[in-house]
Amino acid sequence: MDYILLVLLLAVCFSNSVLVRIKSIIMVIALLTFAFWFISDMFTGNGVNDAVYYHLKSNVHGTSIDDILPKIFAASIFILLSIAILFISFKYGNKLPHSKTPLFISLYILLLSIFIFKSNATQNIFNSLQNLSYGNGIKVAKQYNGIDYDIKNKYNYVFIYAESLERSLRNINGINYIPNISKLADQYLEFTDIQQIPGMGWTMAGMVNTQCAIPLVLPQGNSASNMSHFLAGADCIATHLKNSGYTTEFIRGSDKEFAGGDKFFSQHGWLNQHDKQYLLNHRVVDENNISGWGVHDDSLIEHVYSEFEKLSASKSNFLLSFLTVNTHPPAGTYLSACDGHINAPISNPMLKSASCSDYLVGNFIKKIINSDHFDNTIIVLVSDHLMMANAASKELDSIQDKRRNNFIVIKKGIKPAKIAKPGTLLDVWPTILDISSADKPDFGFGHSLLRNEKSQILQSWENSKNISDYLGFSSSLWNYPSLNDKFSFKDGILTIGQQEYKWPLFGSADKNKNIKSIYFEAFALNAQKLTTEDNILFYINDCSITSHSKKGLCGYELTHNGTVQYQINEKGLFNRRELNVASPLFTEKLIGISSGPLNVQTGIYDNIQEQTMPYGVNFYKLEGENRKLKLMANVDTCNNVPVDTNAVKKLIDKDNSPLIIASNESVFCIPYETRPSINELLRSSVATQLAPRQQIIGTYTKNDTKFILGKPEIPLDVFIDKTNFNLEELCTILNDCR
Repeated sequence: MDYILLVLLLAVCFSNSVLVRIKSIIMVIALLTFAFWFISDMFTGNGVNDAVYYHLKSNVHGTSIDDILPKIFAASIFILLSIAILFISFKYGNKLPHSKTPLFISLYILLLSIFIFKSNATQNIFNSLQNLSYGNGIKVAKQYNGIDYDIKNKYNYVFIYAESLERSLRNINGINYIPNISKLADQYLEFTDIQQIPGMGWTMAGMVNTQCAIPLVLPQGNSASNMSHFLAGADCIATHLKNSGYTTEFIRGSDKEFAGGDKFFSQHGWLNQHDKQYLLNHRVVDENNISGWGVHDDSLIEHVYSEFEKLSASKSNFLLSFLTVNTHPPAGTYLSACDGHINAPISNPMLKSASCSDYLVGNFIKKIINSDHFDNTIIVLVSDHLMMANAASKELDSIQDKRRNNFIVIKKGIKPAKIAKPGTLLDVWPTILDISSADKPDFGFGHSLLRNEKSQILQSWENSKNISDYLGFSSSLWNYPSLNDKFSFKDGILTIGQQEYKWPLFGSADKNKNIKSIYFEAFALNAQKLTTEDNILFYINDCSITSHSKKGLCGYELTHNGTVQYQINEKGLFNRRELNVASPLFTEKLIGISSGPLNVQTGIYDNIQEQTMPYGVNFYKLEGENRKLKLMANVDTCNNVPVDTNAVKKLIDKDNSPLIIASNESVFCIPYETRPSINELLRSSVATQLAPRQQIIGTYTKNDTKFILGKPEIPLDVFIDKTNFNLEELCTILNDCR
């Protein structure tokens, strides 16, 4: 219908000369709108969708020339047609028949209206733009879980992203094009109902879906300008594995820069990346092993197995993952390595490439199973997305409603099973963690498919075909929010923009108030590091910690030029004050000390080096010409070792300079025999009433002890002036001791 409408519009446009130039401009707009849809459909097979918008925004370095040439050719034809229409109308329009009858104008408006409101192209584009209008992420924020699990037995993981190798290929007109993978699925654990919903459907999305358990969408608002950070707010599995001592390595035959992949992997826990250029530079392959989308899968998989053996021989746990390329649309790439190993009569090039990939991947998995390293290895195979427009689209369209992604887990001793619970790629890693015996496997919006809890995002899609609130939340993860965003504090929850935070909260923001970093612990330890840059330093905490007179939640923005103070309630900011007084953080040489109970960050920083603090009571001193901070003594008072005040005084005798006192974890544990020695040290009876995990920070001289007490179970941040050893509590640093 779209083609007929455009031809009729063109015919009526040049039927007479009345308003021919205006009609031709509108005609060209309609034609280019159709062109955008047409070329997008060549790419996706589903017209304009989120995959199109994502790739328009991201780096296309590494795209196959063979794949993109037909689209360039189509675009050139549409551009030439548009130029021809405008040229004819402006050059020869006055030579057309001239009739003032309204018939032709009315007919033109009618056809244009039908095109705008009824054509496939415009309806598809309109719907795709609606999908870009994300909902309110706050509504689903509580459904989002950070990664927080514990595993006693650590496994090694081999994670395979099989490009477009969807489960549906097992039965197309009664033929199984992936028999090797099918056989493995029958022998191990398979999940048979892995659906594809918005925020999924292309390679980069599949990576993010599985690793971060969120749909991938574009940044909302102006945050797209900061593409140097790829989903900075997302919590992804490789980061946690790396922090647990895993070696993380990702291998792909394409260019790592494609679609921002290099940034995603480098910023989310992957220590090593091997891509096409790496493999060429290290002479793993040569140009003969490369086609449009990258290194051929046979050569790539050979390298992956070599890396598997190398990593298995080391003592470290590892996550090894790779992405195949030879089943990339539009027709895939068949390799001679598959000769004699697949069904010879396959004529469709895409299906033949799929069968070839099935053989190569299946053979790779079998090699691991038969190796000496399989006992402690879990192999995972997923298709990164359903196939886009390709040479087998006609065959796949015939089973459109039955199309599903592959998700297979291969582990020694696992009971073979087919799990029919509906899920998405978001559920992949939570399920793997569950199989690995993690205590709390769910994270992001994903849930283990081995448990009873249902996927709320999938339920929302099934019920309303709308997950805009989830997309809104995911969009907010591209960047931290801005200090210009709406603040609210209600029922103990701090919200900035669309994200909820625990507090205390501090970090840095640029001159436009876009937040660049966020910390939750050890303000005194970290604050001065943040002031070295030309940033805004912001701090949010309970007013009882930062002020002598205010209540509720207080916020501060500190710069070299002044201080902004405000309070936060459910309606936003109030009682805002701007002071032309800079914080001592910018004007004085300070020592920052953060003490606290077990499992929070603590330490001491003197603008030269950062030091950790032992548990108990610590004594520091500035020594030498550089006035470098040195730990002079530690007394483990929690284990009932009393403080020897005479020994402390001897630490002073050398140069008569003050000592810095800083507790950490707990001064006292049960019983409390060390209280008298602490009272003697502090020259006070305060230790008599001191609670467990209540911190003390102060200075000690031969004649005086000055100190600040924290609150039980709450971290304490104190600064000490290097020149006069004055204690500066938070209200002094924040200019809010009124």
